[in-house]
Amino acid sequence: MKLLFLILLLADLALFAIQGGILGPLPESGREPDRVEKQIEPERIRVLSDEEAKALRDKARQVAAVSIPGVDLTSGAACVEFGDFAAEGNLGRIKDRLAALDLGERLATRSVDAPGWFMVYIPPLKSRAELDRTVDDLRNLGVKDMAVIGDNSPMRNGISLGSFRDPELATKHLTEIEKLGVKGARVAERPSSIAATRFRISAVDMALAQKLAAIQKDFPRQRLMACDAPSAG
Repeated sequence: MKLLFLILLLADLALFAIQGGILGPLPESGREPDRVEKQIEPERIRVLSDEEAKALRDKARQVAAVSIPGVDLTSGAACVEFGDFAAEGNLGRIKDRLAALDLGERLATRSVDAPGWFMVYIPPLKSRAELDRTVDDLRNLGVKDMAVIGDNSPMRNGISLGSFRDPELATKHLTEIEKLGVKGARVAERPSSIAATRFRISAVDMALAQKLAAIQKDFPRQRLMACDAPSAG
């Protein structure tokens, strides 16, 4: 009984102390305004307008639509490289497309070695007149990627119809142009190293990245990459 009396007495004393404020103020209610006031810098929290929310959604869709590995396009100051383009191929076309973007000093080029490429080609022709006629015939058949092989090559007066890292892709390309009516084309038996051009573009923002991605679709064998990324070869 004495123990029970002592417990009840201590409980009464504790209740008296709490109600009298001896142990400090009682915890405040958990109403929402109280919780907001206790947040750090609550004035920085605000509800976005419909226009602001739409802008954020649009930006998120843009980031998802244009993705270049290793490149942060949201900074507006990214560095991107585009390549690699062989001289005996579509180098002239990509130069024209990039020139139309009016990049000025933001655009630079550098030479890279592209090893292991299998060339689709027409062997050297006997005369310049025959070469010119063949080039005209290829254009009329709808062949776009072609280049006359220069004087410094053992293949002088031949015509390059594209170079491929994968021999199966080279064979597939040969089959496709033969369906157009191209005759006499071959695939090189051995891969050869060729000089290629890689374009370096600085200060790339999301808008420019979208334009580059659109151009890249016309050159599916080349890729956009982070600056100083290893070659795809």
